[in-house]
Amino acid sequence: MTDVDYDPDPLLFPSQAWFAEYEDQINGDDEYAEVSEGWGTDFNGDFVFKMTEMPIDEMNTDEMPAYLQEELDQYVEEDGGDGHVGHAFLGLEDGKCTGARLIDDPDEVDEGFLLSATTDNWKALLKQEMGVIDGLMGGDFELDGDMQKILQYSDAAVKLTDLAGNPDAEFADEKYAN
Repeated sequence: MTDVDYDPDPLLFPSQAWFAEYEDQINGDDEYAEVSEGWGTDFNGDFVFKMTEMPIDEMNTDEMPAYLQEELDQYVEEDGGDGHVGHAFLGLEDGKCTGARLIDDPDEVDEGFLLSATTDNWKALLKQEMGVIDGLMGGDFELDGDMQKILQYSDAAVKLTDLAGNPDAEFADEKYAN
């Protein structure tokens, strides 16, 4: 598990604590281990997730826990074309998650895949209102990487999406809306 030096209550997305819980969910799931066997063994199976149009300006940051304020300050930047943008890393190899965390800059990691979407589309994915394969095919998510690999391991991609919906979490933008 990723080290998180606080006990967030409630668990909030996006946060380091949420990604630590997601890593635990992945590594604790036998079905995921089975359907993703071989993923990333002869290619880079790591992901960077890019969340655009984060509604930071619509959030009451003064009401947030200090750790979340600090994480948003550190990991979210304003990008003219995409609004506020945050990135996370998900290391995946042969049925295991080797790390899940927010990152300052996607250049600090070597990923095989970049998956991008708006905050609303990420939330729809986590609420399981949209599947990742359907999101990719429908243009709600953009993929920079080998789409054939994703389709070859579509059961693993679907299971990762299911597991992402497991943590009992609240969305920070909804909990702390102005």
